Amino acid sequence: MVTPLSSRGQLLLNQQRQLDLKADVSTAVVTELSPKTEYSLTLYAVYPNLIGNSETLTVKTTSLPKVSNFRVIEEGLFSLRLGWTPPLGKLNGFKLFIPRSNRPGLAYEQLLPGVISSHVIDGLEEDKKYTVNIYAVYPEGPSEPVSLVGKTLKLVAVKQFLVQNATTDTVQARWESVKGATGYRLTWASPDGHIENINLGENFNFYMIQGLNSGSEYVVTINPIFGDTEGPVTTNKVKTLESSAVQTLKASAVSTNSAVVSWNSVPGATGYRLAWGPTPEFAGRDRPRQLALNSSTTEYKLKNVAHDTEYVLSLYVLFGSAVGPGISATFRTSPLGYVSNFKVTSYTSTSIAVEWSPIVGATEYKLSWYTDDGKPQFQYLDRSVLSHQIKNLIPQSTYTITIRAVYGNSEGPDISLSQLTSAVSESEPIQPVRELKVVDIGVNSFTLSWKKTPGVSGYKIYWIPFLGGNEKSQVVPAASTTFTMDNLQESSAYKIQVSPMVGGREGSPVLVTARTLDLPKVEGFAALNTTESSAVLNWTRVAGVSGYLLSWRHISVLETKTETLGPAFSSYKISDLQYGRTYIFSIRP
Repeated sequence: MVTPLSSRGQLLLNQQRQLDLKADVSTAVVTELSPKTEYSLTLYAVYPNLIGNSETLTVKTTSLPKVSNFRVIEEGLFSLRLGWTPPLGKLNGFKLFIPRSNRPGLAYEQLLPGVISSHVIDGLEEDKKYTVNIYAVYPEGPSEPVSLVGKTLKLVAVKQFLVQNATTDTVQARWESVKGATGYRLTWASPDGHIENINLGENFNFYMIQGLNSGSEYVVTINPIFGDTEGPVTTNKVKTLESSAVQTLKASAVSTNSAVVSWNSVPGATGYRLAWGPTPEFAGRDRPRQLALNSSTTEYKLKNVAHDTEYVLSLYVLFGSAVGPGISATFRTSPLGYVSNFKVTSYTSTSIAVEWSPIVGATEYKLSWYTDDGKPQFQYLDRSVLSHQIKNLIPQSTYTITIRAVYGNSEGPDISLSQLTSAVSESEPIQPVRELKVVDIGVNSFTLSWKKTPGVSGYKIYWIPFLGGNEKSQVVPAASTTFTMDNLQESSAYKIQVSPMVGGREGSPVLVTARTLDLPKVEGFAALNTTESSAVLNWTRVAGVSGYLLSWRHISVLETKTETLGPAFSSYKISDLQYGRTYIFSIRP
């Protein structure tokens, strides 16, 4: 028996319902109840010609789900666009309700279908707050309301209206966007009463007014537009320039690869465009280039220009996106010079000292040296350095030494001399190997590297396992700076020595130690799909293997079974296992 209770807890027998259930039913859903209502549920056991004992419980139904995320999506001058998230359940629709504070007893009420989630309320007043309620309407009735307060926009003027950057025939108008505006009307009037205007979209906050008269004062106004309604007008005044050209342009402090360009400032300019490139007579010596500079710049240093080349400069005045008249000038860079007084001051079997005189304009010096059968070596030296000792040379060898001045990215002409290093004496000690290190370690190999030692005829390399074994050695030529030892034992530590050789003499050895890598192991080894008498083993393939050795045994038995598999295997099924027993599986590549 289903009986609603009154607010005082009394049974409303006139609304009582009876549900008949079959004997094998142990649960039942009671429907068609009123929300937020207390019910008495009584269950009777029914026998043939007899009604047994009963059990009663009291429950209360919940409220109908409300709308969620009720919000103002967009504010207008005379409207509010509202949005919401519908609740779950069977809906008849939604009810919007706005009490009219200025008209007591009246209200805005709108019934909406249940499939929508937004609505525009129009016909409202400007700059006014409204309290809006929304109900979700169910077949059982409306839910509790959800409220919000929305405010319509105020009809305001444009703020921060600037008219600036005037040229002889243009001005720029800028303004701060007005919330809710659908557009703007920009108007400008000349002193003689000529008026022009333009309607702009809501996304505009900048406009270049063109076609104006030079030296004239204009009245510029702007007002926001809200659909069919125009907002208040904001006014500003501006005067165009009498003239807007650069009067002077010159190049100074000209060197082999740079020049300083300067010009006079132009009132109202928003920036300048500077262009430069070789004159036709010097075409191909450099490429034409240009860049934009801000309005506060009246000087710029050109860098990395070609030496001994004539350039033409062009400077244009910028007024926003408009380009004003230009002015041109030319200049010629200085030629590159030779280094003077280049000479050898001393030499040994492994070094040569040189010096030279400074040269004006050089940013650094490039010193090169080489033998007839050797690879050229070079070093860049700061312009303050006027001498240098070349070290690590080969005894009793003729070196060609070259120096040239560097001017930025350009190199001047070179000047060369030759010098023969002296022979190594027997009493002179052999320099040890420098910066010896192991640069690559493999499973069965090491690779060594070192710095070339001047004056040596070769290098002798020894290696022996740390735990004992046969010592091996190898002599390599003087030009070598790397060596690879092969056929080593994996997972083993080695002691390695490298000694410099001069003829039959052997210098002091330098020692390093290293350990070869372990053989790779199988990863991801797991037993899957186990049945009463079998198991499928899976693993990740190992690169470079020639096969796998798979073994297994019962945990309490020493006897091991094995299977050799090819390199393409990554799974294997083992059968004939005993039910309920534990097995140990292992795999090696």
